[in-house]
Amino acid sequence: MEAPTPFNAKLIASSQRLYRIYVRRSDLYFIVLAGGLSANPESLTVHFGLIGALIGHGLKKRAKKKNQALIQRIDQLDPQELLAEDKHNFKVHTAEIQEAAIDPPALFAFQGRQSGRWKLCLRSGKKMNFQFENNDDMKAALVLLPQFLDSTLKVNVEWNEKKKRFQKKKPASLS
Repeated sequence: MEAPTPFNAKLIASSQRLYRIYVRRSDLYFIVLAGGLSANPESLTVHFGLIGALIGHGLKKRAKKKNQALIQRIDQLDPQELLAEDKHNFKVHTAEIQEAAIDPPALFAFQGRQSGRWKLCLRSGKKMNFQFENNDDMKAALVLLPQFLDSTLKVNVEWNEKKKRFQKKKPASLS
């Protein structure tokens, strides 16, 4: 059986990290793709006007190319093997997850462009907030996570075909 397609999400914390998330058996593997400025190249360059925008564009292009090469390499390996490659790589077993939610993008996105958010609350009390930077990653998560997290996950989004983006799910009408 072929492994489910992984997706990317950025952990929003004191230091931002872009993770590649793999689902294997009853575990979620979080493998670092980029951290710090590499995860958010526009954070510094936005303050320098046109020159900053040009530098930012170059940094984003370079980071994207580097991430694509890294994704090609790590997608060929077992995520369990990748855990030791970075101290920020980790895995979460389904039994550790108390609740989870996939929400639409925030009205004010301070962490760069986003297509939606994913909130995880672990039984240990630890909370993690992720954001999906594009619709493809959000769609992949919406395919995988409901199967994996079943009753633990609340999906609060739906696709708006007209606007080509995710929005808050409308309540089911009583007819």
